[in-house]
Amino acid sequence: MGLAVNASENYLRTVVVEGTDDGYNIILKADGMPTIKKTVKDSNNIILDVKGISTSAAVNAIYKSTSDVSNLIVENVADDELKVYIKAKEVSKATIMAQTLTGEPVILSERFPVEKILWSLVVLIILGMIIKSAKSITDYENSIVIKKDIKDREIELYRNFQKELETLPKINCKINSSYATTVMLRSRRNYKELARR
Repeated sequence: MGLAVNASENYLRTVVVEGTDDGYNIILKADGMPTIKKTVKDSNNIILDVKGISTSAAVNAIYKSTSDVSNLIVENVADDELKVYIKAKEVSKATIMAQTLTGEPVILSERFPVEKILWSLVVLIILGMIIKSAKSITDYENSIVIKKDIKDREIELYRNFQKELETLPKINCKINSSYATTVMLRSRRNYKELARR
């Protein structure tokens, strides 16, 4: 990852501002890894608070694939602490990296514009609404299936009951289906009338 260097021995040697397709890579080259906090003043101005590092006698500024940098200032704030002010077109979207003299660049603060955050939130909200509506539809369909199932079972039970009425009475006599449909219905009506009294 980088060399373990005491803060008093860690010097900033070079600041590289590299233009990319969608912004910048800002690489701080030093003896060891500092801690960096990016503060966005506006879309064209950022301040890097760098701790655990001092400036060397001469700090080089290198601009790669860009001509939009209008200002770059490195300021010693205190022992082992400095600020880097960068003014460039749309520099707020920059990815901040640190690199030791013998290591590879390490990303410390990656660009993630507010538009991407808002778009991610919108996508999550829409996804939540789709899941909720799908659940509601499923619950509704399940209730219809259950109602239909109950209705079908009631019809089946009623048909079975009718068949039993036609076949069950066997007290030494034959009851034809006309008896089951007329007399039994009349006797049911009589029972209801008796129950009302």
